[in-house]
Amino acid sequence: MKLYKRVISRLDVKNGILVKGINLEGLRNLGDPEFFSSKYYYDKIDEIHFQDIVATLYNRNVLFKIIEKISKKIFVNVSSGGGIRDEKDVDKLLRIGIDKVVINSAAVKNPIFLKNLVKKYGSSTISSSIETVKINNKYEILIETGRERTGIELFRWVEKVQNLGVGEVIVTEIPMEGKKKGFNLDLYEKLRKKIDVQFVAHGGAGPFDNIYELFNFCNVDAISIASLFHYHYHEPIRDKELIGSNFFSQSFKESDKTGTSIIDLKKYLISRGIKIRL
Repeated sequence: MKLYKRVISRLDVKNGILVKGINLEGLRNLGDPEFFSSKYYYDKIDEIHFQDIVATLYNRNVLFKIIEKISKKIFVNVSSGGGIRDEKDVDKLLRIGIDKVVINSAAVKNPIFLKNLVKKYGSSTISSSIETVKINNKYEILIETGRERTGIELFRWVEKVQNLGVGEVIVTEIPMEGKKKGFNLDLYEKLRKKIDVQFVAHGGAGPFDNIYELFNFCNVDAISIASLFHYHYHEPIRDKELIGSNFFSQSFKESDKTGTSIIDLKKYLISRGIKIRL
């Protein structure tokens, strides 16, 4: 039976504010994550992922209160990552409404931690997030939101996390992230041949035909999108009222503002024969 493909919205959060950059750097404040997640929910997103992008760096997680508040208002699958250090963090996230917990840096530093999480909570609850960049003709994984090299080869790590039992693998190619120029189809095709669990592509969503090929040619199970949605639903006046008049510290170029709605993307994919819910 052919499963439905999924469209996921990714919200990178820093100090309680939705932010977005390019290549995981140059972060720009966008607004209130509650406002954006509500917009995405009403426009038929399949899943919402919250990522605290500085939680590991500062050894804390401020997403708990945000997620607890939002999960009472939206009724789609919600996942969360960033700064998850122990089972207490996972317990708390699941208790406040998270469906899946996404692990990256902690798993690389201690693979047994990942294995134990899968054993306790089940493979469908634990996802492995992988950030990668090509260095000297080889794809290497990075941690700490792309700030720290590991020396670990991408395909070897993909095999490792599957052996540890995760039910989903999320791969971000850092040089493509935030540019809205399309996914590296060659990389994701090769990864698909190595990934037997749910496979999510993140980093580069832009042209509709490229997204179609990602589903059709590379056969990924889901796509995680940030910029392409954020800049469509972005409402500066409303956000200023919510956050304060000094909130917007950076101006937008016209090219940055381009985006698309969830419904328009889904309608296009359905018209091309992709099985997806609308």
